[in-house]
Amino acid sequence: MKRGLRAAGAAAVGLSMLAAAGCGGGNHKVPAADVRSYVAAVEKVRLPVNTLLNGADPILDAYHDHRITPAQASARMGALEQAFAGYTMHMQQIEPSNRQLEAMNAPYAQTYFYEDSYLATMASDLAEGDFDNLPNTQDAQRLAIIIWRTKLEAVAARSGVTLPADVQQAGRGEIAPGLPGRS
Repeated sequence: MKRGLRAAGAAAVGLSMLAAAGCGGGNHKVPAADVRSYVAAVEKVRLPVNTLLNGADPILDAYHDHRITPAQASARMGALEQAFAGYTMHMQQIEPSNRQLEAMNAPYAQTYFYEDSYLATMASDLAEGDFDNLPNTQDAQRLAIIIWRTKLEAVAARSGVTLPADVQQAGRGEIAPGLPGRS
């Protein structure tokens, strides 16, 4: 089972993100050039992050199958988290030129902090073999990403911009690496 933990707190965080995502926007047409520029900036971060995060499950599988030690798994996950932290900084540096895009981007960029926290805790927990410390942010992350994707699709449609096909997958599938020993 992939990170099947759920908490009421995640729902509360998600609802506050939903409220925040609705603020500062409007349904005005955003210039197509602004939409394209924003999407290009996000894709420069989002696509490499997706590739990077694909490396988490092989680490956890090797740990679970005892092909690597807890210390090795922790070091590898720690390296993955450090690389992710660099992408988190890049995402925070994206400053859309349009207020509507800026309002959409803020909650989405916040999801990178959640994931970084999860990965850092996972790296620590791998060394200890105890996964009770993992933050339960998957629901809040998924909600924020789906809101971002949906709003971006609406803005792009009004502006006559075709989004990259991979944007349709944002918020679908697993948000966090699977827990070792669970399928």
